[in-house]
Amino acid sequence: MSVARNALLALVCVFATQASLASMISPFISEIHYDNAGADVGEFVAVTGPAGLDLSGWKIVLYNGSNGQFYRSVDLSGELLGTAGSLVEAYWTMSGIQNGPDAVALVSGTGSVAEFIAYEAAVTAGNGDAAGLTARQLPVDENSSTAIGQSLQRVGGLDLWSWRVAQATPGIVNSGLQVPAVAAVPVPASLGLCVAGLVGMSVRRVRTAVLPDRR
Repeated sequence: MSVARNALLALVCVFATQASLASMISPFISEIHYDNAGADVGEFVAVTGPAGLDLSGWKIVLYNGSNGQFYRSVDLSGELLGTAGSLVEAYWTMSGIQNGPDAVALVSGTGSVAEFIAYEAAVTAGNGDAAGLTARQLPVDENSSTAIGQSLQRVGGLDLWSWRVAQATPGIVNSGLQVPAVAAVPVPASLGLCVAGLVGMSVRRVRTAVLPDRR
């Protein structure tokens, strides 16, 4: 009976730990393509986040830089599938993304703005979920000379704001994006408590088994 109880506790620990790991890194806009030479083709917005994160309820909102009003909202869905502790990129094709200056907001299921980026110039939202917020401007942009098949991609550490123009890789984590090492991720408190509990029960069982009968 005790073995089954401990197995159940260990299983609960695993799920609690995975949920905690998935919440440590907030999803972010990692790649966007909106303009190229000739007619715009293959426009998309990509979001990167921790494997196991469910994006159901999240949405991408496109803002018009000329008046601060949003002109399109796209609902996201599905789980980011990948190896535990890794980052995963998902993307959504969106024909008709306006050429800049404009902005893109990533909004959570609770309505909070996880990220708000602008391209070609600063943009302040006048309505919608990002109302009153000023988007963080990208250091690079696209224009009528951008080669077909390229995109703007976030690279470097997650604590930096580095972007580049490179061959588009929708659905693939950007090369040059420094993924946090699993060993560097703090162990969730829930895991520590679970381990301590399991060790404590194991010690009690061992002591009970080896102590002589003093009756």
